[in-house]
Amino acid sequence: MTTQPDLTFHAFQDPGTIEEIQELDHRIRFGPTHTGWVSFVARRGQRPAIVLATDRETLLAQSHKLVEQRIERRR
Repeated sequence: MTTQPDLTFHAFQDPGTIEEIQELDHRIRFGPTHTGWVSFVARRGQRPAIVLATDRETLLAQSHKLVEQRIERRR
């Protein structure tokens, strides 16, 4: 397996503001950008899905919803 570049570092206006949470078996990395908020949602070894929103609360809600949808599809 090849290593993928860390896209999160380049997406944020200040890479020091990146937050990370675990949701079941997914990692959600998120932070503010110049125009809103972005998150990268991925399971270990998979490419991340990118979620965009205008505010932090909406971003987290959309990211959690994405994780739930992925879990449901695997069942």
